[in-house]
Amino acid sequence: MTVGGIVGVCIAAAFVSLVAFMFLRAAFTRPVKKDIESIEKEPIDEKVAAEHLSEAIKIPTVSVPGDEGDFSAFDRYREFLAKTYPCVHENSEITVINDHSLIFKIKGANEELLPACFLSHQDVVPVSAEEWSVEPFGGEIKDGYVYGRGALDMKGHMIALLEGLEAILARKKTPERTIYLCFGHDEEITGINGACKIVDYLYEQGITMEYVVDEGGVIIDGRSVGVRRRIAVIGTSEKGYADFMLSANKDGGHASSPKRRSSVDAVCEAVYYLSHMPMRAYWSKPAKETIKTLSPYMPFVFKFLFVNRDILSPILKCAMCKVSPLTNSLMRTTFAFTELKGSDAPNVIPNKASAVVNVRINLGQSVAEVKKYMQKVAGKDVKVEEIGRTFEPVISGDSKNAWYKEIERAIDEVFGYVTAPYPFIAASDAKYYNKISKNVFRFGPLEMEEDEQSRIHSKDERCKIDSLTHGAQFFARFIENTCY
Repeated sequence: MTVGGIVGVCIAAAFVSLVAFMFLRAAFTRPVKKDIESIEKEPIDEKVAAEHLSEAIKIPTVSVPGDEGDFSAFDRYREFLAKTYPCVHENSEITVINDHSLIFKIKGANEELLPACFLSHQDVVPVSAEEWSVEPFGGEIKDGYVYGRGALDMKGHMIALLEGLEAILARKKTPERTIYLCFGHDEEITGINGACKIVDYLYEQGITMEYVVDEGGVIIDGRSVGVRRRIAVIGTSEKGYADFMLSANKDGGHASSPKRRSSVDAVCEAVYYLSHMPMRAYWSKPAKETIKTLSPYMPFVFKFLFVNRDILSPILKCAMCKVSPLTNSLMRTTFAFTELKGSDAPNVIPNKASAVVNVRINLGQSVAEVKKYMQKVAGKDVKVEEIGRTFEPVISGDSKNAWYKEIERAIDEVFGYVTAPYPFIAASDAKYYNKISKNVFRFGPLEMEEDEQSRIHSKDERCKIDSLTHGAQFFARFIENTCY
């Protein structure tokens, strides 16, 4: 046999061995069997929970920028909480932060245990009422849903938490572990006057939390990531956040005699190039962990691909970026163009044009790195500058530790769904709490179909009533497991 033939045989043998190894690797990757304790779920009144959420939605707690403005809705919301959850209020020491954010402290019997902390935010985003098929702040209950702004983000989460805790306090009263509820009032506009001030207060008091649970991961249809079961995803990290302004200044004038290249042209070109030349996709540590955890539950073809991610990485990265907006967001820093401004009149070419870019920064990159990339792509005629406060990506929870396992345990006991850690792709108040806890997790126990997810911050937002009830049962079980 010639040397070339020997080399060819060796290459073929190596290839066959590699494929065999990949098949065996996939074949022996199987779900871990769990011994799930059979429990009696907390008896939550579905009708009452739905009515409470409906009443909460009727109070239009739209975010108010700064310290000035009309905060009367937040005063009414505080009164609603006091009236609706008497056991929580009777057992709590309540501190008001910056006039509108709330801290509830339910003192535990064992002061040697570090406290537990549960977050929610009272505020909601504005609405365009003409786009809705129902009254946005009507709290309408129909067809098994509660409709209205905040139904999912995040009054549904808050009501589920309070329903579960109220039920436990009604029969058990004093917990072993102290429980904090921290409800900010401006999460939708970065939380700088709410959650940030709450954390500053707690830090000054020398208070450290054993764990913190905020919104973030939810229960989704696993088919979007190749799993034919429902998945409860638990956020152990959070992408960074920044708003950038793209602006260009060039001589304007009358629209009847346009110049060759205007400020609008320059900004539009920058928008085009940034949307068509995104930052590189890569596997962040949390994204790797998500795939590793879910791959045993996938059909064999998907399992083969994802178990061998280290070998097939280039192909998988490309596929993940194209499958859906969600999977694309897991793999890279994203640019969303939200506010564009040019002339105030149809026949005037503006001297200045601008566009706002909302950026969610992938784990492993930084605000400075993103800004440098954007400036390079936008070109010298366009200025890139930060608007407002920016936040770096953060890893704040460990899927191997005891408190993550307790969240998993409560999900197993109440839902029985597959669980997985994941990088939270949006922003939350939780980012501030790393200052007072090493265990910050992002999980909201509400089941959301793809249709429900698309309604968040959009029209006809709604929460499924049985999902609200199960969410309350999750919180009741998790609190009972970890605080009693």
